[in-house]
Amino acid sequence: MTGRDHPYVPAGGGPPPGIAKGSERIGAAVQRIVGPVLSSLGLALVDVEVRGRGPKTLIRVVIERPQGQGDGGVSVEDCGRAHVLIGHALDVEDPIPHTYVLEVSSPGLDRPIRQASEYERFRGRLARFKMAKPVLGQMVVIGRIQRFDGTQVWVEIALAGKRAGDAIPMALPLADILEARLEVEFGK
Repeated sequence: MTGRDHPYVPAGGGPPPGIAKGSERIGAAVQRIVGPVLSSLGLALVDVEVRGRGPKTLIRVVIERPQGQGDGGVSVEDCGRAHVLIGHALDVEDPIPHTYVLEVSSPGLDRPIRQASEYERFRGRLARFKMAKPVLGQMVVIGRIQRFDGTQVWVEIALAGKRAGDAIPMALPLADILEARLEVEFGK
């Protein structure tokens, strides 16, 4: 990473190690400002990402419809309304001392799983896990989320060359999961 390429600031926790102090401050301020705006629209904050420096700073706000509130995901209209109101709120509070680009989007079909609580939410869904240590000789594992017990994510992994029903249960230690992301499943 360079000084011009700062990682995301997760909505549910502190910034990752090595994030620049300015980006950490801006990300935290944006989270504080954006939360009430999104609540008023019936939406929730998934993530705030701060990238770049100075007038080339990108503020990416990722939003979703809270579980149990309406059908479907976030629409283009939702993103548009949120963009306008978030932009106004940021202009009023002015936490960023220079020009920036604001982007508002949904997490997408292959959304990242950022918080431990989301493993229960996405039970039964297929996900891709990038691991710190090999699992069955692989650093990337694809499996269907079965449960989360607080320290491990239990998944069913379909092994290559096996029949569709021959998946094996596997416990993935939460501490060894570097990144988790839902897989897009067609025909489901």
